[in-house]
Amino acid sequence: MQIPAPFPLLKKFIPQINKGVVLDIGAGNGRNSFYLAKNGFRVESIDVNSQNIQQLKKKSSRLNLGLNINKFDVRKFKFSTKKYDLILAIQSLIWIRKSEYLKVIKKIKDSLKIGGVGIISGFTIKDSSYLNLKSIRIPVEKNTFYSKSEKRFWQFLEPQELKKCFSQKDFKILYYKEKLVKDKDCKSSVSYPHLHEIAEIVVKK
Repeated sequence: MQIPAPFPLLKKFIPQINKGVVLDIGAGNGRNSFYLAKNGFRVESIDVNSQNIQQLKKKSSRLNLGLNINKFDVRKFKFSTKKYDLILAIQSLIWIRKSEYLKVIKKIKDSLKIGGVGIISGFTIKDSSYLNLKSIRIPVEKNTFYSKSEKRFWQFLEPQELKKCFSQKDFKILYYKEKLVKDKDCKSSVSYPHLHEIAEIVVKK
């Protein structure tokens, strides 16, 4: 069974991550969860999409990887203090309000062990989706829009905003970049593949 390649930053920084417990928020097709499990990590995968969860469980069973897979909305997920050696949130926090996003970021910070690593990415206000939504909708919160047709929020980051979330002395920023990337995974009504402006960060507690 072919598994998609993991997020490039995860592959790059995996040598610096303690082989312990991982939380993969918005696990999607499982590319990061399966990669980590194969490399000896104990992986908890959560996703709000029922179809994603079903597919993850089937693949995990076939590959005999023993992932802990559960359907959760990250806003309702019960984070545990200093539990995780790694927390991933790869383009998975863009679907919640800004106020909810900031609360989840705080929970992520609290849930990392000392020496734990967080890898997070999201869309920025330079993204074409932001520019399109801004032209047709009134924001429901700062840089947050609600799409009635999709029944979900779109939330965007300002320049340096993600970096500032981890500016406290408790965290060391191992990597930070804002850049234009090609989205090869998301098939939607927009042209495919297409480009996104993202911010991505790797931090260590």
